[in-house]
Amino acid sequence: MRARDNPFAADRVLSIRYELPEGQGGRLLARLERLRYRAAIVGPPGTGKTTLLEDLETPLARLGFRVTHLRLDAGHRRFPRKYLAATLDARDVVCLDGAEQLGRVRWMRFRWRTRRAGGVLITSHRPGLLPTLIECATSPELLDGIVSRLAPRTGAAPVPADLFARHHGNLRDALRELYDVYAAR
Repeated sequence: MRARDNPFAADRVLSIRYELPEGQGGRLLARLERLRYRAAIVGPPGTGKTTLLEDLETPLARLGFRVTHLRLDAGHRRFPRKYLAATLDARDVVCLDGAEQLGRVRWMRFRWRTRRAGGVLITSHRPGLLPTLIECATSPELLDGIVSRLAPRTGAAPVPADLFARHHGNLRDALRELYDVYAAR
């Protein structure tokens, strides 16, 4: 199968957005406001934290904030120089994906650096860095729904419940495995 025909190609998987229960989007934004726009999206890897963070950037911009998106991961644990030179004020919200990559000293520097920002929204694998806005979780049913949207069922594909268990609830890794299964066809 050609990569572009794979139903689990990156562009198709990325088209699936974080789905809050009906009516929860407004409540989530209201809670973020009550937390003075300083909060954490918490959950294990592959539970949708990054997707939700990205999806919240648009409503924050509609509220008049200038949104700065920063991403850290195991291979990139330093902030870009451009960010370090920027001056932040009450109109800025810094969205940091991967706050767990920062050690204690670097976290304290980040907090100091963003003290004048209008908000700081982070993703983290564990609670405790900032008040928790939402805890992201997955389920076999969620994986099943995503798989059903992306590809018709065939006997050759792994059963999503098995995938879910094998990847310990990490939907990103489960969908990557499905990409490989379909690519081998």
